[in-house]
Amino acid sequence: QLYGDTDRQTLQALAEKLKEDLLARDEISRVAVSGWLDPMMVVEIDEARLQGFGLSLSDVEDAINTGSTTPLTAVLRNDSTYLQLQASEQAYTATDFAALPLVTTADGRQIRLGDVTHISDTFDDSSAVLSRFNRHDSIAVQVITAGNGDISKTVDAARAVEQEWRRGGVLPTTVALTSWYDRSTNINERLDLLVRNAVTGIALVFVLLALFLNLQVALWVAAGLPFIFFGTLFLMSDSMLGLTLNAFTTFGFIMALGIVVDDAVVVGESVYTERSRHGDTLANTVRGTMKVAVPTLFGVFTTVAAFFALSHIEGRLGVLYSQFAIIVTLCLILSIIESKLILPAHLAHINTRKRGPGNPVAALWQRCQHGADSGLVWLNERCYKPLIHRAIIHRYTVVILFIALFILVMSMPFTGAVRFSFFPDVPGDTARAQLTMNNDASFGMTHANLLRIEEAAYAADQQLGGDGAQAYILNLQVMSEADQSGQITLELSDEAPYDINEFTRRWQQLVGMPEGARTVVVQNTPRQVDALRVELRADSDDTLMQAGTVLRAELERLNGVSGIEDNLQPGQPQLNLELTAQGRALGLTTADLARQVLQSFSGQVVQRYQRNADEIEVKVRYPETERRNATDVLNARVRTDDGSVVPLSSVARVSFGYTRDSIIRIDGKRAVYISADIDKEVLSATELVSGLRNELAPDLERQFPGLDIHFAGEAEEQAETASSMEKMFALALVAIYMLIAIPLRSYVQPLVIMAAIPFGVVGAVLGHWLNDLPLGILSLNGIIALSGVVVNDSLLLVARFNETRAEYSSLHAAITEACSGRLRAVLLTSVTTFAGLVPLLGETSLQAQFLIPAAVSLGYGILFATLITLILIPALLRIQYDIHEVLIKIPGRGLAEQTC
Repeated sequence: QLYGDTDRQTLQALAEKLKEDLLARDEISRVAVSGWLDPMMVVEIDEARLQGFGLSLSDVEDAINTGSTTPLTAVLRNDSTYLQLQASEQAYTATDFAALPLVTTADGRQIRLGDVTHISDTFDDSSAVLSRFNRHDSIAVQVITAGNGDISKTVDAARAVEQEWRRGGVLPTTVALTSWYDRSTNINERLDLLVRNAVTGIALVFVLLALFLNLQVALWVAAGLPFIFFGTLFLMSDSMLGLTLNAFTTFGFIMALGIVVDDAVVVGESVYTERSRHGDTLANTVRGTMKVAVPTLFGVFTTVAAFFALSHIEGRLGVLYSQFAIIVTLCLILSIIESKLILPAHLAHINTRKRGPGNPVAALWQRCQHGADSGLVWLNERCYKPLIHRAIIHRYTVVILFIALFILVMSMPFTGAVRFSFFPDVPGDTARAQLTMNNDASFGMTHANLLRIEEAAYAADQQLGGDGAQAYILNLQVMSEADQSGQITLELSDEAPYDINEFTRRWQQLVGMPEGARTVVVQNTPRQVDALRVELRADSDDTLMQAGTVLRAELERLNGVSGIEDNLQPGQPQLNLELTAQGRALGLTTADLARQVLQSFSGQVVQRYQRNADEIEVKVRYPETERRNATDVLNARVRTDDGSVVPLSSVARVSFGYTRDSIIRIDGKRAVYISADIDKEVLSATELVSGLRNELAPDLERQFPGLDIHFAGEAEEQAETASSMEKMFALALVAIYMLIAIPLRSYVQPLVIMAAIPFGVVGAVLGHWLNDLPLGILSLNGIIALSGVVVNDSLLLVARFNETRAEYSSLHAAITEACSGRLRAVLLTSVTTFAGLVPLLGETSLQAQFLIPAAVSLGYGILFATLITLILIPALLRIQYDIHEVLIKIPGRGLAEQTC
């Protein structure tokens, strides 16, 4: 950003040079300049003096085109000569144009262009531009990363140019250069978040495994993560899938942290148990791996199925989440290779025999391991086995209690105990105010309001920041390149004693509704669609205007609704000119009238020429003092064919009206829209749309027959996404069922295993309640992913039960042994998964807020579903056999055989 107390010519010259220096870098391919004014040579007519010499605007135009010509070339060439001929008389400066001959008087005196006009080397004012930065005039030079370009390299190259300018003395003392709105910071922060969570997560997983298993097992399980992540990065490369490290792929890595170690933990625990019981041999390593190979393999497949469904959700966010799901899927596939092939090879060399402590630290660690192992044994023998025993005996009571718990928790979003916001607002690191003025507002009023909004931002900072003189607004940009709109963007310091949500609310309060403003939207969350958009359709414009006015008034009185915008206004004000019979009698045509009015008020571009890097337009027009309002148009004078000058009002009828930029038709009906912003901490879009649809919409349709009301914006996006999510969730459940049925060879046992899924959802809802987070699309995506993860523990229990069923004559004993024998593996996989997500759940950075709802769904869902699974699955297994025993007594045993 170039800014300072200097003239526009200096700023634009510096901006042009800066753009050239940036584009000279190989890493930078696109640079956009905002706040730019096109250079223009303006020739303003003194009508009185022009008439004194009997001249018109057309005579001035002819004089310019005759006296100032672009280079004309010709070539003299024959068998012995080649010579280029050029004739040029181009005027380049205001002085050059002022010297052009216009007319010679009767006494031989030559009248030049500068004698009857005022010529200025200035800028095009056809589009009013207001560009300020930190309360100074400025020009913004924006570096844009093209396609799949590396944003970090692009930013580094831009910063290098900035440093060269600072060191090279390019800038005058009155101009400053600064860089801001750096989007690479988001990527770098996400990468830092990934590394920080990876290190912390791996450390927690390592400590847990080392405590409950063996230091060597923990080391080799943790060592598999770099293989998985670097392997995924290789598959992302341009030579493979061509994916980039962006917001969603880095989030995919973070979410994968807690998932990919699951099967490695199960394999490690199984091998460790087998070798510690039967000896440290290769055969026992293979046996330990093969015991859990099938359930863990299909457990990964169920997780892949869930993320595959997530990657095919329709809608705008579905495209983005597909990258997230692809990364997790790649990590899971590589985890199969690591846990089934690489990990067993490492574990084949570990020593599970107890050794005497070599030093005090080792002795202390052994005591910790012994305490953890003893504690787990005590938990298993003294607590869990008796609990299983009671759960099996009172199995129907257990199931009824869990169903009641499910109903109770799932009612929380409907009672308001857990808020629901389908598209929750995740605060950004910048705040923005967007101003839209009425269609008849002047650019002067627009600029004045923008300056008031700018001062309101500084006032909000001062009020919230306390009595101190320190300001917490780092950078503030004001930009308007249209007559009736503009925006202000600002960055706050990380040291501000208030959060960005608090700031935007105070800013909105101080701004209010400025004079002539249509809408003022203050927000800190980038929006792709309107929070609320209502489309009204009818055959009559009057019906649309009246219904729209009623709807807007209703929205204005609602708390939490702001930034209301519509296209109810009739359009831009317009003067319509119609040639009269008297005008035609004087030889004028409509084309003559339009041309002369255009020349007088908009000006006529009579020439274009190149000056350095700029194309300069030469425009002839009246001075600004003679073209300020409608009265000046009415007082304008028109030249007839015979050269006489008459008032415009004598040859044309002038009427006032409005024009629409466009007329919207939907299904053959005219349509208007009303949109609004919503403070989702006060009111969710779902609640607002539901209230409008059930209460206001029927009243409007009764009051205005023929009116159709359609809810778009987030409501439409939500309907599309929710419908797609329902289909994909159902598809994921079917895929999970089929994948579980294959290794179990049963139609009923997959249903027993999938009973964990609803209670994973219970855990996700409770997690949002505990963390005071609203349920939204990010949470629902986490729940879909959760459906593929929570079945893994149940699959381990049921697979083990199928083995013990053949070993024990008592069904009760087989269930108890299967569940207690897999207790350590189930607890370790769930706790390590949760531990991998714990660092993310504790993050307070803005970058983490986007992922935390999905992490809460996954982390708490797994933790809660595991606790439920350890109690519910034994009861369901016993109920399965109760049903089998009933059916076996019914004639025709085919159905009974299918229940087991």
